[in-house]
Amino acid sequence: MGSYFLRFEQQDVTRPDTVVENQTLHDINLNYLSAVYPFSFLQRNVVVSLNFQRLFDLQGDTDVASRFINIDGIQRVSSRQTGGLFTISPAVAVQLTPTFSIGAAFNIWPDLFGNGWEQQVSVRGGGRVVSGNRIVPFVSQGHIQEHYAFQGFNVTTGFLWTLNSIFSLGGVVRTPFTASVAHDHTSSLTVTLQDGSPPVTTVANFRETLHMHLPLAYGLGLAARLSDRLTLALDIAREHWSDFSLQASTRDTLLIENGAPSGKGQAVLQGQGNDTTSVRLGAEYLWIRPKVVIPFRAGFFYDPEPGEGSSDNFFGFSLGSGIAVNRVLFDMAYTFRTGTVHSTAIDTTVYQHTILASVIYHF
Repeated sequence: MGSYFLRFEQQDVTRPDTVVENQTLHDINLNYLSAVYPFSFLQRNVVVSLNFQRLFDLQGDTDVASRFINIDGIQRVSSRQTGGLFTISPAVAVQLTPTFSIGAAFNIWPDLFGNGWEQQVSVRGGGRVVSGNRIVPFVSQGHIQEHYAFQGFNVTTGFLWTLNSIFSLGGVVRTPFTASVAHDHTSSLTVTLQDGSPPVTTVANFRETLHMHLPLAYGLGLAARLSDRLTLALDIAREHWSDFSLQASTRDTLLIENGAPSGKGQAVLQGQGNDTTSVRLGAEYLWIRPKVVIPFRAGFFYDPEPGEGSSDNFFGFSLGSGIAVNRVLFDMAYTFRTGTVHSTAIDTTVYQHTILASVIYHF
């Protein structure tokens, strides 16, 4: 399955003397890839599989202009973040009874193929400072490069229970874990006074290992197969973001004064975000012909994000269809998601469009 997203971010700045540009982001990625083999063992149906799944997209851009706090001047900060987190997951499922199955996926988060994120920050400033008994104009220019390589392991377990001819109940639990994050930092800042004195450059370079704790998550889903053609489904999932944390760097870095007031902020990184509960409702109708089956799908969802002080509410809907011919299944889906991210200095309203396309071939 491949995915493409287009995201618009509209900025509403609440802090005086600060300007934040609107952003348009887009990316295309391999979202999911798997190989599956079913067989019988001890008179029970068993399925084993090997899966690749991209779970978190970490792309983001910010362009900010703001006043310095302690000196007279303006600084401009442009930040570009790229990357994402994926797992390679061998999995197994067993049908214990004709109506009850269990399974587990063993999620390996490898330090391979760029599993992590990278941030590039450019800083430009100008103003006036006191030098001796004079007030002297200055300009500054700097660059910060941060690279984070992610590595960890956890398990996802689940069950599927056919309650009767209409209803099926499913459940899933993703275990918490602490990942190792290799952090590489490179930065430099050059300040030039407009009095003929030589420029002064400050440089910082280091490598360290940080720890990120990802929290427990679990969910339940109920499906109602009302006929051979129509199925409805409702699922609820909860994630304990109050247990999330990223260890702060213990090394000296070049700080940006009063800069880049966007994103979730330090509160969420330090485990002060709220737990979130997501709700999804969907339906599928099958148009069955002698040689072709075409599905029509639609859904609505509430999918909040952890935020500073309270959750950031996100809502959306999805539409999808496909075609099944002989051994080949092709599906496409469109999702629209919108909400507002609140921070201490800015409210960012997000409008995201996502297209997913998948192919399944039965050997």
